[in-house]
Amino acid sequence: MSTLFSALSNPDTVLALFEVAQTGLIVIDKDYQVVLANEEAGRLIGGKPNCLSNLTTCHELFFGKPAPCADCPVPDATKPWPKTKSIVIKGRDGADQFVKVSMIPWEGYTVLNLHDVTRELNLLRNVDLAKKELRAKNILLERRQQEIAGKTQFLEQLIDHLPDALVTVNETFGIQRKNAAVATILPQADGRKCHELLGSETPCLDCPAALGFDAANGQKKSHVVEGRFFTEIITASPGGGLLLFRDTTRQIQLIEQIRETRLALTRKNEILSGLVNLGAFMQKATEPQAVIEYFMEMFLPVIKADKAAVIINDIREGNLWFTFQKGLDEETLKGLSRAYLSRDVQSSRIKVYESEFFPWETGVQIDLRGASGKRVGIIVLPTSYSDEDGELTKLFTEPLGADIHNRLLMRQLEEKANTDPLTGLYNRGYLDAVLEEERKKQEEFDIPHAVVEADVNGLKKVNDKYGHEAGDAYILKVTELFKQNVRSSDVVARTGGDEFVILLVDANHASAEQFIARLTVKAFTEVFLPVGDGELFPVTVSFGVAGSDVFAHDMLLKEADRRMYAAKEAFYKTRERYR
Repeated sequence: MSTLFSALSNPDTVLALFEVAQTGLIVIDKDYQVVLANEEAGRLIGGKPNCLSNLTTCHELFFGKPAPCADCPVPDATKPWPKTKSIVIKGRDGADQFVKVSMIPWEGYTVLNLHDVTRELNLLRNVDLAKKELRAKNILLERRQQEIAGKTQFLEQLIDHLPDALVTVNETFGIQRKNAAVATILPQADGRKCHELLGSETPCLDCPAALGFDAANGQKKSHVVEGRFFTEIITASPGGGLLLFRDTTRQIQLIEQIRETRLALTRKNEILSGLVNLGAFMQKATEPQAVIEYFMEMFLPVIKADKAAVIINDIREGNLWFTFQKGLDEETLKGLSRAYLSRDVQSSRIKVYESEFFPWETGVQIDLRGASGKRVGIIVLPTSYSDEDGELTKLFTEPLGADIHNRLLMRQLEEKANTDPLTGLYNRGYLDAVLEEERKKQEEFDIPHAVVEADVNGLKKVNDKYGHEAGDAYILKVTELFKQNVRSSDVVARTGGDEFVILLVDANHASAEQFIARLTVKAFTEVFLPVGDGELFPVTVSFGVAGSDVFAHDMLLKEADRRMYAAKEAFYKTRERYR
């Protein structure tokens, strides 16, 4: 022991530094005998050895072995100093402790710096386990201890080999000595006061050492500087204190990542549960309005919205089955519905409303589509959403669109009863129903409509002269020409033997007259029906129109009928009338 202390000017200082060091320090001689160990080393190995009375070797102390370790780097002259070795020792509770041992020579002795990495290894294992569970990338926490070249004083060697920033200060917080890690860890390494190292011009308001280092001995303080986290450990020393700064940013980030990942997993589980519940509700619900209401109660919280409108198509294009709103007034919903019924939107030439139709500064239209890809309705939201929310939106809207599409198919099957068996066109009962729907649409949205009365010329003559089979062929030919020349939103109905009515939606009286003019020229010019023996019978139809912008609703059919008979009279002035 006397040889060891003779190399130092102040043995008490060395012992004090040994005891306040936050890592275990052990000094061994050339025979591996332990000649000095601090309290931290005793904590790591389960008890501080009495170096003065009980002679023990490092291999006996760590592993209970009578002989030196076969892979001990100390006698290996091929390895440069400082040397390192990782060992596993038993703690006081019998549990394994993982220790990294750094070795440096000094005056014929070897100084062992014991760094307990058990907590770090356990943290890495826990993070790795959490990352595997959450399907994320493995995060490796690597801490590298800076190696200092050259030999300096023993005190500086001990301090500089610590992985954390170590600073000694006087009672007025003036820095007396700092290790090399300060430059790599702390924001302002050239500070003259401890608080200046953290980028502050004044001492911390709640500094534990404000009443003296003796009162603050053993206390910890957390600092946050420019997004980085530091833990300061205060130890009283003669004439001031020893401050150890540890960068805990990575650890805190790992903890925060685990928390965020767990929150994300919880949210996805809630969404999955919601989708399962939505599917079950759609299967048992009989009314589509109930499905939409249930959907909105689940969907809006997911995209963090409190207002929305849902507009659902009817089986007849250009008409609405029903609408639903959450957090909107009826006038706003009516304006959105009117815009949705525009020709551009109904023809799918545009996907999103023009900005002036939105009741909000920004808005988003989400299409609801069935399994065939055809749009069956829309959802209008008051705000945009991120790509992530867009993916979540599809999870909800795709099954909803499929459900609405299936319900529309069922409505189409139900309406098969309202068709003419010969032509497949709608009958008079269905026509009356859609005329009433158009009347309500005009009252609510100011969208006009028109009717076209059509009467087949010469049908009785064909039936009498060529037979009813030829007459049916005549009716089917006229039906074919009508279907080829109307829009998908228009309705063609057969209301009598030779009488048809065409309902033109979103059309006024003038556009209806233009329609029959085009129809006469495009579809019924030079059209003939083979009636047998090479004979051809001309296919002609007399038309009459009436628009709701000119005539009252209850007068439309009467006025169109009157005009049709006037056209028929004009037709027979140039042709022989059949009896």
